Amino acid sequence: MSDDRRRKELGRFLRTRRMRLSPESAGLHHVDVSRRRTKGLRREEIAALAGISLPWYTQLEQGRDIQVSDLVLESLARVLRLGSDERRHLFFLADSRRRISQPIREIQGVSSSLHYLLDQFSASPAYIFDEKMNVLAWNRLATAVFGSFETEHPHGRNLVWRMFMMPSHRSMYVEWESLAQSMLGHFRSMFSRHLEDPWYHDFIAELTEGSPEFAEWWEHYVVQCTNQHPHILVHPEVGRLHLRSQVMHIGNHHDQYFNVFIPDLNDGSAQRLAKLAEGMKMNASV
Repeated sequence: MSDDRRRKELGRFLRTRRMRLSPESAGLHHVDVSRRRTKGLRREEIAALAGISLPWYTQLEQGRDIQVSDLVLESLARVLRLGSDERRHLFFLADSRRRISQPIREIQGVSSSLHYLLDQFSASPAYIFDEKMNVLAWNRLATAVFGSFETEHPHGRNLVWRMFMMPSHRSMYVEWESLAQSMLGHFRSMFSRHLEDPWYHDFIAELTEGSPEFAEWWEHYVVQCTNQHPHILVHPEVGRLHLRSQVMHIGNHHDQYFNVFIPDLNDGSAQRLAKLAEGMKMNASV
């Protein structure tokens, strides 16, 4: 990521977080909001609350080349009421030295040992995905639950594309909106680490054009470093499944992640998932 792109992304992030705050939520109860033309706090209010000068903060939002101390970042995180993922994102964008600098690599194949590991999860759907959220490998139960990953479409294995652009995939989720926003926040976090990669920009442009929800929510700048929102879906064969995503980074593979879905043990999801897995075994033996 170039420093120029990083600074511009930092400015955009700060603006979106400033605009979502109200004077009342920031403790500025004396402010008459009826006279304001735009929502959110003003730059001078953020600067005053954070204990920094207005010109300095303005330059920061404008993406100027200025140094930012950890103390100032902590103060901004407090004033902007950032969550843990957002705070991590702020520190990441504010100083390129904090990044783990790695070149963008072409998608590498999944090793045979990881394929073996996938197959061991016979009672849970599981797949491996990369930093672009492309699914690289999966087990049979993942196909049975989420649908086939065998597709000729160039983005057919991308988790974000499937969530926003495939009606059949979208319709099976009970809480699609909250799950889609969570996934989008995870994708935003990954994108911010690869601002120089043209693939992301082309992909985002396609989604922005094809999905009104993606276009709207992308501008909200949601950041989430992990995507562990529950997947609640209605399966055509076994009914409602409540699955919790557990994502693990694969050591020695900086661009690959192992995702296994654990069923809820209290609402019958585990039994229904086991029934689906058993049906797969019976069909395979016929």
